Amino acid sequence: MTTALRRGNASLMQGGGVKEHRVKQDGRLLRGEATRQKVLDAAERLFANRGFEGVSIRDIAEEADVTLGVVGFHSGPKAQLFHMVLARRVAALSAARMQALNDLRSDPREVVSVTSLLTAYMKPFLDIVRSGDPQWRAYAKLIAMTTHEERWNPILNELYTPYSQAFFSAIRDTLPMADPEELAAAFTMAVAAMQFAVVSTERLKANLGPLFHGFSGKQLLADYPETLIAFCSGGLERVAGQRNDRERQA
Repeated sequence: MTTALRRGNASLMQGGGVKEHRVKQDGRLLRGEATRQKVLDAAERLFANRGFEGVSIRDIAEEADVTLGVVGFHSGPKAQLFHMVLARRVAALSAARMQALNDLRSDPREVVSVTSLLTAYMKPFLDIVRSGDPQWRAYAKLIAMTTHEERWNPILNELYTPYSQAFFSAIRDTLPMADPEELAAAFTMAVAAMQFAVVSTERLKANLGPLFHGFSGKQLLADYPETLIAFCSGGLERVAGQRNDRERQA
């Protein structure tokens, strides 16, 4: 065997070894990512059902069927894990909202109105609540729970405020006569109403009273997207009109 041939065979053997190493490494990375998602899914479910204080790292390990060390490796302390759970779905939800906003602005057939802007902002969230995916449902429930606790405001501002401000700015452009502070208050209330849509229709049934026999059977308030958007857009438009009313009375 010539020296060149021996070198060629050695090179092939080395190349095969590198390829085999890469395959093994890629497999470990895939398994590691699958385990990480398993931990985040478990944490998401538990936080949504029990709140931050009601969940321990041990609870999450048991729910994910992994060791305590695995949870710590993939997430760190509980507060950091909570942040990761909130953050991991923001990109998909915010991208859907911004795409709807861009489509609205770029389509000459569409009218940019309070209703169409709220539809672009709310419908992606309502759609995931209604999708039937238990993990997205848990996420929506967790967001609704978290926004009412002041201590999480820094995280929520980091994750959501840039996108909500983009929509609020567009609504202000649509209602230039409105008082900015009152309009911001009304928009914040509209967002809270949207987040509340993750709850069941039990209170709705109670309010129906004797009319319950004609109930449609819908399970969540999110199953009334047009009603919610009409309710919120009507409120924003009325707030804008209040300033004109005051100025006429002055």
